[in-house]
Amino acid sequence: MLYKLQKDNTIEPLAFVDFSDQNKLEKDLENLLAENLFSKLFENTPLLTIFQERFRQGEADIYALNKFGDLIVFELKRSKAGRGSIDQLFRYVTEAGEWTYTEIENKLRIYNKDNEEYNDMSLSEVHQDVFSLDKQLKEDEFNNQQHMWIVGSAADNSLIRAVNFWKQKGLSIDFFPYRIYEIDNEFYFEFFAKPYDVHVNPSTRKGVIFDTNKTYDPDSFESMITQNRISAYGDRKKAVTSLEKGDLVFYSHKGYGIVGAAKIIGRKIKKENNNEWYWDVELLTPKPQDFKNPKAMSFKEVQKVTDKSFYWARTQKVPYLTYEESEHLLEELRQVLIS
Repeated sequence: MLYKLQKDNTIEPLAFVDFSDQNKLEKDLENLLAENLFSKLFENTPLLTIFQERFRQGEADIYALNKFGDLIVFELKRSKAGRGSIDQLFRYVTEAGEWTYTEIENKLRIYNKDNEEYNDMSLSEVHQDVFSLDKQLKEDEFNNQQHMWIVGSAADNSLIRAVNFWKQKGLSIDFFPYRIYEIDNEFYFEFFAKPYDVHVNPSTRKGVIFDTNKTYDPDSFESMITQNRISAYGDRKKAVTSLEKGDLVFYSHKGYGIVGAAKIIGRKIKKENNNEWYWDVELLTPKPQDFKNPKAMSFKEVQKVTDKSFYWARTQKVPYLTYEESEHLLEELRQVLIS
């Protein structure tokens, strides 16, 4: 709940609405979540989206995989829904529970048809890459477990009671509420990611693991380091807007791990030919002696040091690190790169 703080030290709860009050369709909510759910809203629980509902096809709204190969089936409700929506979700999960590895792979290829990076990769290869696993899951390790997640209005008490009923019966089902607030003619979306909705405050100094763009340009990492930059390119150039002066950035090099770190010292984002957006940085680790085969802290070791799982398929990896966590990672990284 959001409260307005009054000068007399009292608080006033603000009214909230849902998507139906904004004359938005359920598809609008689905697209909002599919584009942001796993990279921002669920930053502490990375998931791989494999499919979205097609028009009039009798499917769940979003299907995703976790790092264990379990299938997550999302049902989204823009307004109050009730018991009927759960019955519908049961049917979708029953059908999806019978999907073979090949069926899931085909759905992923349809979903990623415009993503050149994953066009020629198998489901196991994409899954390993996104979650940075030491080895690929076997085909028979996918879709052994299914989980039902419902996203709906925080005011839908009937749906919440129904979900709690089935959860107590032992089903893997959960409810994730949202609220929409209108403040000064602007709309704000509030989402409750579990278990504690913990996010690093973007306005404070933080640590961000940032991709070097190796897939698209093998020389981009060398260019960044020699010019003292942290950069993003092409249609991903706006990723640098997630950074602020004073942040620590860690260079994530695909196939290697973390290969360097720097501190942002520039006053603002700079642009070069409108294809590269970048910040000026101060390097905090030695420049690699061999850019083609740099020393690196493996992704597995990064996860061990930070005690976090990251969404590796994004330019700026989430979750973000607190400044204290960043300094600890930097200390460990220096030992690896100097050894």
